[in-house]
Amino acid sequence: MAGALFCAAGAISVQAANSSLVTFSVDMSTNVVLGTFVPGTDTVAARGTFNSFGTFNLVQDTSQPVGVYIYTNTVNDTSDANGAVLSYKYWDSNLSSVGWENTADGQNRAALLPASSGASLVLPTVYFSDAGAPVTQDVKFQVDVSEQVVLGNFVPGTSSVEVRGTFNSWAGGANPLVNDTSTTVPGEPGFPLWTNSITTSYSPNAQMAFKYVIQPGTVWDSPSAPNSDAGGNRFFNAVSQTLPLVNFADAKYVAATCTNVLTVNMSGPAKYDASFNASSVTVNGQFNGWGAAVPMVATADPTIYTSSVPIVFGQGQTFQYQYRYQNAGGTVYDHFNGLNGGGGNRNLAEPNQNNYNPPSVNFNDAGVDDYLANPVNVTFEIVMKTGDVGNLGHPTWAPGAAVFVNGVFNNWANWDPITLAPYQLVEYPINGSSSLYSNQVTIPAGNLTSTIYKYGMADGGNTVDNEAGSGANVLRVIRTTGPGAGGAYVFSVDSWANMYQEPSFGQLTIDKPNVDGLVPISWLGRPSVQVQSSPSLTSPTWTSYKITDGTNWVNGVSSTNGLVSKWADIPGGQSQKFYRLIKN
Repeated sequence: MAGALFCAAGAISVQAANSSLVTFSVDMSTNVVLGTFVPGTDTVAARGTFNSFGTFNLVQDTSQPVGVYIYTNTVNDTSDANGAVLSYKYWDSNLSSVGWENTADGQNRAALLPASSGASLVLPTVYFSDAGAPVTQDVKFQVDVSEQVVLGNFVPGTSSVEVRGTFNSWAGGANPLVNDTSTTVPGEPGFPLWTNSITTSYSPNAQMAFKYVIQPGTVWDSPSAPNSDAGGNRFFNAVSQTLPLVNFADAKYVAATCTNVLTVNMSGPAKYDASFNASSVTVNGQFNGWGAAVPMVATADPTIYTSSVPIVFGQGQTFQYQYRYQNAGGTVYDHFNGLNGGGGNRNLAEPNQNNYNPPSVNFNDAGVDDYLANPVNVTFEIVMKTGDVGNLGHPTWAPGAAVFVNGVFNNWANWDPITLAPYQLVEYPINGSSSLYSNQVTIPAGNLTSTIYKYGMADGGNTVDNEAGSGANVLRVIRTTGPGAGGAYVFSVDSWANMYQEPSFGQLTIDKPNVDGLVPISWLGRPSVQVQSSPSLTSPTWTSYKITDGTNWVNGVSSTNGLVSKWADIPGGQSQKFYRLIKN
């Protein structure tokens, strides 16, 4: 028996070795005075993306004056790509189970690594938790808005620019910039530069997060890597300086623009989402700084929507965008778009032409058969163990900690313990160093058979979104909704910060006939996927076994990818038989 495998093969990329010699340096003097660090007894470590937030101990610089306790060490960072952003924090063994510092901006510290492999980066000396005596700094901001003029997000003579960040509590109107009418930019029209100097007072080298904002309309700057920290913001260290000139949203000036009309097929939500609001479909994106949503209007086909306002962007540039609509639970996002972007946003590369109308796509890149026709009670499970820590360096898991699950199935509820109370998992201790957390959540009809989610630990504050950074989620598939499953499905057991991505379907395998002459077949299935057979690969006719569709089939065994369906077929006396998986 021969098997034909019908599934998508993942591309394998080979990347050159990365290497950056990074020197960490932290001043523990304040901790020594406060009694929260004892030299010679306690240890201080750097933890970050360079070592999966493990422990890299620093050593005391004994050349410092009496009363100054600076700890430093150098590591060869081969985990982060050259030219990428290193994310890290310092950790004090004296601080009980917490250990982690609390930075001025509440984020991990960030540093841009050298572009060349083998180059060195000496990080500035900072006080642990930015607890040094405040020092006054004068920081000059500067941004180029020329491409925003082309895109219509900035109107000369009417629009203005401000900066919001840690230093002004992200308040609007606190720090406006001034148009520099004395400076032109070669190749760009008008006076696109906006600048201003702001006086701040923070611990030396404390990290500040910020963004530029265009007013009116509150159009936010959206910096791309490597100009953004783990929170998606621009960043700098608090010292007197002139920040580099950047383009708003990192969009370089392109004189020629491309006008687009975007089209989305809403057949799935319209059929299965009982509270789908047909008049609420919108598109949001970088084309207007993720500002006011652009309405979509239905065409002659009531399930096909187009943007009511043409989208304008620079020729040769790429922008991100996302479709959305409203239902009884709030905003539903076009999260699943691996075929047309990923990470929750779509990507559109503008061709070098005046007008381009991209092909219509399905909301979530999902056909009607990819939606749940009925609710399914899904069991989420995760094993937490000693050493599991939040992506911002805290909290560290300990027995008795509250763990929650949140995801697209509940329109991403607010990350706070009160809102997430219905999605708190029940703890089942395994031993003193690990526990299984589990709970059953009803995923309503109208959701996809694929779902994305993440876990969070309560940290005593207002947020529990701490398993991974924004956009990093677990993806799993409800592989059977058959009557025999009783409207229930159990996801494979997760582990903290392992943002696992289950394959959609595939992995078809066929074994030799057993003693009864039956051919054992196994595969990763899902609703709308079924087995087909044919006596010849060249035959135009394939026989479908509808019973093997995930809406019916429940027999199989568990795996890291969920249910592996198992079936035994009767060859029917044929000399050979080929099998494949087909998705409706």
